[in-house]
Amino acid sequence: MVKKILTIGYELPGKSNELVNFNEKRSLMDTDILIFSPETPDGYDDQYQGKPSYSDTGSFQYREATQHWKKELANFLSSGRTVFLFLTEKESFFLKTGTKEYKPKMTINHVDQHHNYEFLPISIGTITTAKGKVIEFAGNGLFSKFFKTFKKSLEYKVYLENIGNASVIFTGKDKTKILGALYKVGVGNLVVLPYPEYNRSKFIKYKKDKKGKESGYWTPDAIKFGHALGTILVEIDSELTREGVKTPPPTWVARKAFNSTKESSLREEVEQNIKKVQEIEEVNKKLNADLIEEQSLKDLLFEQGTPLELAVIQALEILGYKAENFNDGELELDQVITSPESHRYIGECEGKDNKDIDIIKFRQLLESMNADFARDEVEEKAFGILFGNAQRLTDPKDRTLDFTKKCKIGAEREKIALVRTIDLFTVAKFLKETPDGAFQKSCRDAVHNGLGSIVQFPVVPSTAE
Repeated sequence: MVKKILTIGYELPGKSNELVNFNEKRSLMDTDILIFSPETPDGYDDQYQGKPSYSDTGSFQYREATQHWKKELANFLSSGRTVFLFLTEKESFFLKTGTKEYKPKMTINHVDQHHNYEFLPISIGTITTAKGKVIEFAGNGLFSKFFKTFKKSLEYKVYLENIGNASVIFTGKDKTKILGALYKVGVGNLVVLPYPEYNRSKFIKYKKDKKGKESGYWTPDAIKFGHALGTILVEIDSELTREGVKTPPPTWVARKAFNSTKESSLREEVEQNIKKVQEIEEVNKKLNADLIEEQSLKDLLFEQGTPLELAVIQALEILGYKAENFNDGELELDQVITSPESHRYIGECEGKDNKDIDIIKFRQLLESMNADFARDEVEEKAFGILFGNAQRLTDPKDRTLDFTKKCKIGAEREKIALVRTIDLFTVAKFLKETPDGAFQKSCRDAVHNGLGSIVQFPVVPSTAE
């Protein structure tokens, strides 16, 4: 009997019709062997804490697909079949939870962090991203042909640790770093392997038909590669299942009349544990949301764009200001800021990867101040604050840049405050943990007295340590 292979996340050369999209809710009932390589969602629409963040629709689709494959894989393995998992990079990203928080002039979408290995029905150990090509064979004869045939094509993109009772297939030079392993899952087998890499530009060529339409096709070398890989995986599966073939129980066997007292007790205990796990997952979901909220002030250290704007607003509120985004459909401002001392400011934020904050953002702040003053309801021109996060991806202790010379000259001329967001983080973190009205006011005084220069906040009391 010819075994049917299905692939997800890995296109087997010459077998493109066997490739299934991760978001496709395909049943594995008619599949004999599954090749799976972890995928991340397509088309993220934003970033959060330097990682991709997905839309409401993308988040829902990925969560749904993950749950689908987790269930399908569990059933597939419990029926005695084999899953080959080709290890690729572990990638973290954020998905929207569906919960929104509405604040004046803004809507905050709550997110939680995920990674692309969550579809697995079991833990394969600690997964750490690391790349290389030096792979040591541990000696399991079942995989010797695979290693001999594809040694030059294999790459590791992660390594595993704490793999439990799994049998080691491949390691790195450091034998504690596992690059391939065999997991017995009930009567099924999860075979975890390094990624068999191939060059698509060499394996796929293009030709045009009579109408000029271009289409790709696999080269003879590609088809040879795909056929060899598929054949070897089928051979491994045959050996693994030779003595482990078990007939899937028919549905009627689950009737209460056929259950022993202990089976019923064990089943009830399993169901109770599943309920406990679900309750813990719900608690962790709430804790993760709280953790993300608690970490958001750190965006002052490394973010840009909207995340930096929101972090600045949070910090300013900790210092006692009223601060909010402004957008009336015609004019959009990063921050409109009012102090308890009745000083009003317009704020602009900018983050740069490895440069100073330059005059372009400074000019934008001037334009925003003038546009704000032109509004009928504004009687007095606001002061300006330019919040800068220069060299945002560099450790703060190693940063040497802040604002360009033109910015500093312009700030002195226009009486605009220049605030380094790493300085703002330092005082905001202290005040968040140690409320101190006098220190709050001294920070606000530093901002107002610093108009025309880089703001020098007061030194955080040593008790903050």
